[in-house]
Amino acid sequence: MASKKVRIIYRKVRWPIEWFLIGLAQLIIPPLSLGALLRLAHWIADTAYLFDRRGKAIAAANLHVMFGARMTPTRERALIRRSYRNMARVMVNVFWMSRDTLNRIRDQVSFDPSVLEALHTHRPAITVSAHLGNWEILSQAVVASGIPIMSVAKLIGSPEMTARLTAMRSTIGQQIVPADGALRRLMYTLKHDTCIGLLVDQHTHTWDGGTWVKMFGLSVGISLAPAALSRKLRVPILFAWSRPLKDGRYRIEPGEIFLPDPAVDDQTRTQQLIAAFERVIRRHPSLWCLNYRRWRHILPDDDPALYPFYARPLRRTKAEEEAEEKAEEEAEGDHLFSPNAKSSK
Repeated sequence: MASKKVRIIYRKVRWPIEWFLIGLAQLIIPPLSLGALLRLAHWIADTAYLFDRRGKAIAAANLHVMFGARMTPTRERALIRRSYRNMARVMVNVFWMSRDTLNRIRDQVSFDPSVLEALHTHRPAITVSAHLGNWEILSQAVVASGIPIMSVAKLIGSPEMTARLTAMRSTIGQQIVPADGALRRLMYTLKHDTCIGLLVDQHTHTWDGGTWVKMFGLSVGISLAPAALSRKLRVPILFAWSRPLKDGRYRIEPGEIFLPDPAVDDQTRTQQLIAAFERVIRRHPSLWCLNYRRWRHILPDDDPALYPFYARPLRRTKAEEEAEEKAEEEAEGDHLFSPNAKSSK
């Protein structure tokens, strides 16, 4: 009971503080030079790294899943620290790009020629990515290059806060729709020759349109939406991602192209997508959101010993699973580097 009261008080106190911080960020960050922006991101990241014990523990457990005994303590610390810095860059760029957005994106973001060629050749397309590099800037860069796109975003904090952040992301014409009930809008958009952008490396339950596939050898719940839309509408899936460069700029890199094929079912296509993500993440682990509880569920036939410490057996019913997840989210709370709040593309 005491713990529940503390959580209620925490939420009541948190919202005005978050509103103040967002307003302050909108005032302070946009005028910064690129060098000052990077220094600010590094300071935020290093501060979070110092105090976020649970986040670092999750990141270390994830690296163990990905690399096993090959992951030395020294390399582990370096990768986690760089991951925090990458996430901080993503966060401050949302605010920095809200001013003079079009010119800043054209100046700061470049494309591998094959990505733009694929977007022009295979239009409309379902563009997909993971929480890798700067996932926030991908769709904006596509719009800035003259290709319209609609993206999906989940709720971030309160509806009012979500609306405010969505407005910042939409300054150059990027269309953003809420995740709940988005499927009909996405189908309409594809049918009218406009691309859509989806981030699909977060957990999706089977009752929410997900399926179980393997990622780094362990079971994960992934949305079937890209595969199902590709099959139904006969449009390709394009995987691309944004690589941060040392000078603060970004380069949009090609992943893979998956052309519609009636012989490939949705389960197989989804596994192929995750395998493509895995190949890039294995080469650039510090650019992935390492502190996300990616392998949170243990299926009945899986070996629990192979899973990270935060994983738990999958509940049998939707009600049981949602109740437990809600309790976990309330206990942990959203924080600066909570990947649960980073769901747009």
